[in-house]
Amino acid sequence: MALNFKFFSIKDFIFSVVPTAASYEGYLQDLMPLDALSNRIVEIGIGVALSLVFALIFYRDNVLSYKKSLAEILATGYFTNFTGRLGRLLQGKQPVTFLFPNNREYEVLPQQIEVQVALPTSMLALRQHSHGINLDSEVAYISQSSSSEPFWVRAVRKEDGGLTIFEYPRTLFALPQYLQKDFSDPKKSEKNSKKLFKHFNAKIENSRMAYSQDLPEKQFVFNYV
Repeated sequence: MALNFKFFSIKDFIFSVVPTAASYEGYLQDLMPLDALSNRIVEIGIGVALSLVFALIFYRDNVLSYKKSLAEILATGYFTNFTGRLGRLLQGKQPVTFLFPNNREYEVLPQQIEVQVALPTSMLALRQHSHGINLDSEVAYISQSSSSEPFWVRAVRKEDGGLTIFEYPRTLFALPQYLQKDFSDPKKSEKNSKKLFKHFNAKIENSRMAYSQDLPEKQFVFNYV
């Protein structure tokens, strides 16, 4: 990310990053000859240098915290879909109607629906997996009597009368918009995406444990790709 002053915490700067030379004097005299510290300008220079070091440390920590928080926010929003409409759909008892292209309707019981959730480990993996899913599945709209607004999934009908829904976090495609610097260099973008996706997937796993009662475990299958 480009240098951004919003990551300089005023509180950190006042209480931790602005120590005077006198604050370091006792430590400096233990490490350096007294003659070297006899000049007040040298003391001030060392104090300023140490302040800058601490400022950079706090800046880097704030940037890393921002990136982690961003990935976790996206994960929370994505997981809400599973504990919301999709989760309720699979816990229902009435047959569900899927509308495929060319007005093809397909009715199936909730217990016959399986959700395959792919958690990518990098941006390249996300692109490759989404491309494969788009080729091998179709968009199907789900109409529920409890909602006037249908929602769609990518799905494949099974020979045994069931249906498989293929899910992957499309929301991760938004990361380059928030972190343009991290994804501007093709050589570094893959490495950067692995770190961000790791935070995303960890949040998903934590949410699965916290809301396990809201998801039919046998019907939701999470896999890393």
